[in-house]
Amino acid sequence: MLFHTHVYYSKNVDKNLDSLKIIGSFIPDLAVTSAISWDDLHKKKNISDFFSYVEKSKPEFTSLLRGINYHNTLDYLTHTKYKNSVGYAYSTINSELISLVSKAHSIDEAQARTNAHSYIESAVEFFLLNENSTLVKVVKDAVREINCTKLSKLFARFYKKGEKEMFDSINFLISYATKYNLRDINGFVMMWSEYSEFFLKREADTNLVKEALQLSCKLSKNTYREFLNIAIATKETEIKDCN
Repeated sequence: MLFHTHVYYSKNVDKNLDSLKIIGSFIPDLAVTSAISWDDLHKKKNISDFFSYVEKSKPEFTSLLRGINYHNTLDYLTHTKYKNSVGYAYSTINSELISLVSKAHSIDEAQARTNAHSYIESAVEFFLLNENSTLVKVVKDAVREINCTKLSKLFARFYKKGEKEMFDSINFLISYATKYNLRDINGFVMMWSEYSEFFLKREADTNLVKEALQLSCKLSKNTYREFLNIAIATKETEIKDCN
């Protein structure tokens, strides 16, 4: 799921949310910047290794680990397994959405399927933010409260990267969580267009991006609430492998 959806989930399973838990709830997606790999904070063994390192050497970041735990739980249900099938986002996409995403970003069907699931996540984020506008402030307040320099040093040392590279990458991720008006579908059009240019190295067709987003909303409108309620009700804490 996207940033504010992860925070929404975290708020509903933890009544004592702090800024590090909030940042932890979406920091695994730092992989989008290539500062870490997707497996680093989405696979059980790698997550456990990072947790052990923090607990032993940087216990002041323990709250961050709880947020990562929340991210893992929601991503498992989103990507891997939901209602004895594949994750919610993948089970909600259809061939029409995959085709639209493929055309919108000039990518092949396999890559479009991966990105199509993120369009479903965008729709869930859109619905949630229009129901819970305070989530925007929660994220921005958490970003202001954390010490990004210390957080960057933690990640740089564990993943053996330069501190400046990690600092810039974390700030880039945070900008994705804070700079767009995601209560407006056009904010998502801008986000996806910039994503396409930066990550896919292709100019997006904004009309098709908007059409794909509108279809994603249609596909998830009647099911996203049940999904979130089921996810929250699990109160799952076991770290699992996520796709």
